[in-house]
Amino acid sequence: MGVQGLTAPRQSNLVNQAWFRRGLGITFCVVIAAVAVACGAFVPLVGAPLFAIAIGVLIANAMPSVVLQRSLRISDLSKLALKVGIVLLGGSLDLADIVHTGLGSLPLLAVTMVSGLVCALWLGKAMGIDWRMRCLIGIGTTICGGSAIAALAPVIRAKAEDIAYSVTVVFFFNMVAVFTFPALGHLLGLTDYGFGTWAGTAVNDTSAVVAAGFAFSQAAGTTATIVKLTRTTLIIPLVLGFGLALPFIDKENTDTSQSLGKRVYAAIPTFIILFVLAAAANTAGLMGSHAMQIQMAGRLVMVVALAAVGLQGHWRAFVGAGSKPLILGLATWFVVAASSLAVQSWTHAL
Repeated sequence: MGVQGLTAPRQSNLVNQAWFRRGLGITFCVVIAAVAVACGAFVPLVGAPLFAIAIGVLIANAMPSVVLQRSLRISDLSKLALKVGIVLLGGSLDLADIVHTGLGSLPLLAVTMVSGLVCALWLGKAMGIDWRMRCLIGIGTTICGGSAIAALAPVIRAKAEDIAYSVTVVFFFNMVAVFTFPALGHLLGLTDYGFGTWAGTAVNDTSAVVAAGFAFSQAAGTTATIVKLTRTTLIIPLVLGFGLALPFIDKENTDTSQSLGKRVYAAIPTFIILFVLAAAANTAGLMGSHAMQIQMAGRLVMVVALAAVGLQGHWRAFVGAGSKPLILGLATWFVVAASSLAVQSWTHAL
């Protein structure tokens, strides 16, 4: 009894201390996210997600890593917040609208995504880039930037450094697209529909798609938004595909003795199921007038998650990665944009 009396309070204090550290870590990331949102409001072309990553990285390199990881539990927070953000974002999608208005863009999206992923995986392998980073850059460029990276990262067990670098690479070219796409569209003489489809398939983040589309014209902005919405839903089959392929890609860390049925079940993360259910609920009208608030909440949680990811991005990891991932991101983005224009030109959709 004496031993229990001595150990029980000690265990309780450890639990309380762990919860305190988690709470402190959440508060720290929320503050960074708030600053990032404010900066994003002043510089919308950069956006809050990139500011969150940048601020997190700057702080990470100004503080000892032991303080961030052991004292604030940043790693655990980033994984949880990424999943919660994805589920909330799903609550803003309308599957019915996608089926009715975006079905025509699926063949084009299939071509651009296959082209982009093949480029990222094949060229990245030739350049000696780690397969996880190749996958993240590929899906981030071909689907929807940070959201796609966030969805795939826990499935392939990506490192925080890989996530941070991939998001930074994708958002860098995302910012370049906002500045260059409208001018290029006018230079190429694209129609409103042609430019909207091009922006919707080739620009990474939704906010940048909207910015570039409406900078060209109102009609182009509407088309770009619809195409981008359709493109976003393709996160699900691609993430599931990567999950099923994982045992063959990472044989050392995967139990390949499992049956196909078990691998299929294991390849469906809970947060992806909740993402689909949230989108279905919004389509059924269950979200009602709260859909916009849910969408905003999802974006804010995602910014908090990216702040936590940034706090795990040390300069030595970026320097160690070198310029190769940046070159890979540029090449993949070029292939996606060029293939979109080529297909539209061939089908006379420009």
